[in-house]
Amino acid sequence: MNSIQFIKAQDDDFKFVREIRIAVFTNEQGADAADEFDCFDDVADFLLLYDKGKPVATARLVITEKGYKIGRIAVLKEYRGNGYGAVIVRRVTEKAFNKGAETVYVDAQSYAVPFYEKIGFRIISEEIIDRGLPHIPMCIERKNYYVR
Repeated sequence: MNSIQFIKAQDDDFKFVREIRIAVFTNEQGADAADEFDCFDDVADFLLLYDKGKPVATARLVITEKGYKIGRIAVLKEYRGNGYGAVIVRRVTEKAFNKGAETVYVDAQSYAVPFYEKIGFRIISEEIIDRGLPHIPMCIERKNYYVR
């Protein structure tokens, strides 16, 4: 049985968010470790997805100057291919809309653009570099989001 939990950085389970992000972004993808955790972590809502009680995926939701933004979406390598990425992206996107967002933003890693497009996100800008990794800014509007 899988479950999802929303937490804050101050919660004990935030250690699992840290472990997943370090494993995926720093160790696996080579992201700049010094920039992996930032000021947004102090105020974000985090999602943890558990597979049989083990935390295996995470994402965060923050409010930026632009509005609601999801990010740091990570699924442990051995749990990919189970649809967990889509589950967590949809859940944090829905949380943003439930909080009043009209638009939700994400800086998608370039290789993941088709994944986000299937959910309904669209490209809004040119490629940027975040933590040494190429990303494409994307967004989805409430009126174009359908719960699946």
